[in-house]
Amino acid sequence: MVRRSFAFAFADKTTALVLQLATMAVVSRLMTPAEVGLFMISSSLVIMIEAFRDFGVASFLIQEPKLEPELVRSAVTIIGLLSLGLGLLTFLSAGLFAAIYGDPELGGLIRLASLAFLAAPISNPLLALLRRDMNFGAVARINIAAMAANAVITMSLAFTGHGPVSFAWGALSAAFINAAGAALYRPEWWIFKPSLKHWRRVVPFGAWTSAVTLLHMLYEAMPRLLLGRILGFNAVGLFTRAVSLNQLPDRLLLNAVQPVVLPAFAAKARNHESLSPPYLLGLSMISGLQWPALLALALLADPIVRLLMGQQWMEVVPLVRILAIAMLPLVPSYLAFPLLVTLGRIKLMAIVTLVTFPIATLIVLVCAQFSLTAVAWGMLVANTVQVGAMLVAVRRHAAFNWSDFGMIAVRSGAVALCTAAFPAALVAMHGPALSVPLLAAAVIGAAACWVIGLMVVSHPLSAEITRLVETLRRFRLGSNVA
Repeated sequence: MVRRSFAFAFADKTTALVLQLATMAVVSRLMTPAEVGLFMISSSLVIMIEAFRDFGVASFLIQEPKLEPELVRSAVTIIGLLSLGLGLLTFLSAGLFAAIYGDPELGGLIRLASLAFLAAPISNPLLALLRRDMNFGAVARINIAAMAANAVITMSLAFTGHGPVSFAWGALSAAFINAAGAALYRPEWWIFKPSLKHWRRVVPFGAWTSAVTLLHMLYEAMPRLLLGRILGFNAVGLFTRAVSLNQLPDRLLLNAVQPVVLPAFAAKARNHESLSPPYLLGLSMISGLQWPALLALALLADPIVRLLMGQQWMEVVPLVRILAIAMLPLVPSYLAFPLLVTLGRIKLMAIVTLVTFPIATLIVLVCAQFSLTAVAWGMLVANTVQVGAMLVAVRRHAAFNWSDFGMIAVRSGAVALCTAAFPAALVAMHGPALSVPLLAAAVIGAAACWVIGLMVVSHPLSAEITRLVETLRRFRLGSNVA
């Protein structure tokens, strides 16, 4: 069941990656870094307010051992009240944000984005119930439809010269398609009958979950918000695009893992099984996928930026290389949230994030006084501090041996170096500005070296690849017989 769920989630995120790359390639040639940066500022501000909109209801519905009808209705009522209230607050505060950043266009973008709060009370609880049931096939189909609409509308409006508002209309269409799709696949209309009978069970969980979510979003958005004030929208556009490129492995690999992890952890917890082994296995899988991808991306940054974004974005290249290194330490944090939620330790997660966030903010604030490059290197320090604190918190409640953790790092590190060997050789021979054929050769060679590295160090991912090959072989034999 879990493996099948991962397959659906992976298909979902693969489609998302393709659509994101297509949108990035088109829009980057039609808009300037400053225009992209303007939208990113509006998006960051709205997303932080959205942290309270869900109020942890999705996680609550997934991890709750037994869902009673009145409990579900109470949770959904709370999310409805918060979403509508925060949507109105966002709409009314748009002028204030525009004044802070000195650009009236920012206010219009925020007002348009606030309309998505009308769809959230429908989509969020229904999608959570689908995930609780491990129905990731339906979730994937809904997400793909929403992302396709987002991409088509964004690119169409960008082509016709609508500028940053193209992003806002695309995101808004995706929000309403998510709501319509969730209602189609899970038409549980009874959950929307208002009730606050069990608000005392929902609110404490939601408060801490919202605090964690908000702090996490602040951590991600904080460099953009500070750069917008200190270095301007052009700097925000460049930095955001560099981050987006480095998040491509996340969007393809980790975002496929995370929606499945919380239901899977919750199922094991309900069966009173230890969560330490699956946590370590998850770290091994994620590091074995992400570290090689990031090292290859750092080496191939020049041709990738040139191909996807065009000549006007070449200032992004050194930022991509530095941020790829800065993201390497983040692996242990990706599973921390679902693990601590499952163990009922969401308060600890909030405390750790609250302690590390001011440190990260100070680092970025100081670095922003110098340059974008300094900010990128500062993210390496900030990420290391955050992950160190998170690991200590996780180990308190899901005890694991540091030697096991170290072995995971050694194996995945060896695989990453093996993967990087072929692209590094090509860059050494031909220089960083590889042609498209050489870029394709570098990617294929890196993939081959990745598989070899997995086999040589007996990485857990090698067993998954062997299983996949065997499944495909049986499928092919069955097709031939038919």
